[in-house]
Formats: sequence, C-alpha cells, structure tokens
Amino acid sequence: MMLDQYSQPEELLADESFLNWYFKAGGEDDRQWEEWMNAGGGNKELARQAIALLELTRLPERKVPDEQIDRATSRLTAAIDGLGENNSGGRAAKTTRVLPLNGRRRWIAAACCAGLLAAGGVLYLVSHSRHSVIRTEYGQLGQQVLPDGTEVTMNANSRLQLASGWERGADREVWVSGEAFFHVRHTPEKSRFIVHLEDCDVVVTGTQFNVVNRPGKENIMLEEGSVILHTAGGKEINMRPGDFVAVKGDQAEPAVVRADSLLAWRNRTVFLDSTPLRELVNIVYDQYGVRIHLADDSTGSKTITAILPNNNLEKLLKGLEMTREFEVTRQDGGEITIAAHQTQK
Repeated sequence: MMLDQYSQPEELLADESFLNWYFKAGGEDDRQWEEWMNAGGGNKELARQAIALLELTRLPERKVPDEQIDRATSRLTAAIDGLGENNSGGRAAKTTRVLPLNGRRRWIAAACCAGLLAAGGVLYLVSHSRHSVIRTEYGQLGQQVLPDGTEVTMNANSRLQLASGWERGADREVWVSGEAFFHVRHTPEKSRFIVHLEDCDVVVTGTQFNVVNRPGKENIMLEEGSVILHTAGGKEINMRPGDFVAVKGDQAEPAVVRADSLLAWRNRTVFLDSTPLRELVNIVYDQYGVRIHLADDSTGSKTITAILPNNNLEKLLKGLEMTREFEVTRQDGGEITIAAHQTQK
C-alpha cells in the first residue's frame, strides 16, 4: 500500500483503508497509517483535515435519499479524479471511477454526504487554497451557510463559487450562475459582500435579496436592506426594499414585480400571472433540464394564471393539465408536447 501519494483530504476520504483506520475497523494497514502521519511533510495536517470532514457525521442530520447519496458520491469521485488531471496539467483524460456502495461503505458515504450537505462551506474551510463551488442539480433546492454566516438558498440547476480568502475585513466575493436568495450577515468590520453576475455586480453589507443569472435572463430583487448595483457599463443604482432591476449588457431597467411571484421557487411552487406558456417552458428547462415542445406558436403565446407545484416535474405537468386549458402528451421516448385544449376557441 502506497501512502505517499495523497495531497488533498478528498483523496483520503476515497480510500477505504483510511476510513477503516478512522472507524477503528481493525486491519493490517493501521500501523502504516500511523507511520505515514508521523512521517512529516504535511501528512498529519492532511489527515486532520480529512478527519474534520468525517467529524461532521456526528452532528444530528436528516436522512439523505439513496439517489442523492449516489449523485453526491459521483461528484466527489469525479472531483478526486480531477485532482490527478490538474496535477498533470489536464492533458491526460481520466475515467471517473465510482465505487460500489454496499454495506459499511454506503453508510460512510451517507454520513459524509449528509455532513457536507448540512454544513455549507465546509469545502471552503478545508481547501481554502482553491475556490469552492456549491452546486444544485436539476429539480433540487439547496441551503448553505457560508463561512461568514451568510445564508443562501439556491434554486435548481444553480452554481455558487466562493473566492478564496475571506479574511477579516476583506471583501466577501461570490459568483452566481442560476438563481439564489441571500441573507447576508453583517460583519464587525462591515466588510462588503459582492455578488458577481454576468453583466453586473451587487454590493451589500447586510441584507436579503434574490439574484437570477441564467441565459437570456439577469435580474436582482431586493427584499430587505440596501444594495448598490454596478453595471458593466459603469452605471450605479442604489436599490431599496421592493426594487427589481432587470439587466442586459450595460442596460439596467427597473420594473414592478410581485415579490411573492418572484420568490415562489423557495416554497417549491411556480406563480403564474397571465404568463405566456413559452415562459413556463423556459422555467421547466432551467429547473429540470427537460426541453418541452409546443404544438405551435399560438400555444406558446397563450397565457396561464395559476400556482403550480414545482417540487416534481410530473406534478407540475399534472397541475397544468388540471387547468383544463392545455393537453400534455408524453411519447415513449420521453418527449413531452403541450398543446392548447381542443375545446378552446
């Protein structure tokens, strides 16, 4: 067994021998792990960081569904394999290897994944030399507490990247792709919290606001406090509670919106108020990665007013059918088509 090949705590977590040593499962490798940690070269600190991750599993936590464990484990394994690519300059292609999760290994994975999900920002804390990335998958909402105590709720298919550092008094910077709602925490030093979008930056010191940064759509809605919006063209906008600004390129256009409609995603619903059906189709694609076909252009132009469930695509489509205004057709290959109800004039 070679124990001198590890450079990141994630690599140790993928080693069943290390996990056996930590959980005192017994085995002939225990002595070698002790020797490896005492050999210097940062080995003991690396082990400490890996153990810090594992210690999270002792916290009370909700049960994580098996499919979520599998997805999280696949991402962890891919990240670990990616370390080898980074070390080789990215020239050599690697195949992601997913370990079969049976028995004890599944329990370990469940505990680790639940700990990671419950303790937002932990990857930042143990790998502060690199930017940390938090993701949500299609159909998934995520809640995280960032290193400064800021709370963030992320909509489905979203990505949040944290800048390294975040020392006291320094700017706290994040980059958002997708949609997220922030409750920014004040710091004694009153350091700025900066959210970077495609065409603008949102600068705050403590507040609650929603940002969207998806293809063809970029906007900010302030619920509480105040923020300063800096556009790519150098424009500066001071926003107050209830303000909504849509951004495109160097243009920023204030508009009036219903906060309960814009923030309905946090309650797993979609609020439609005379909304063209094509807009709902775009929402479904953003949320679930599923491309729905419209029967014709006129169907896409028809509007709908309803509050539909958005915690499951099938439930959303059923709710759409229950309006009796649209027909949903599902093909054997999984293709979904929506048409205006035949009885409509």
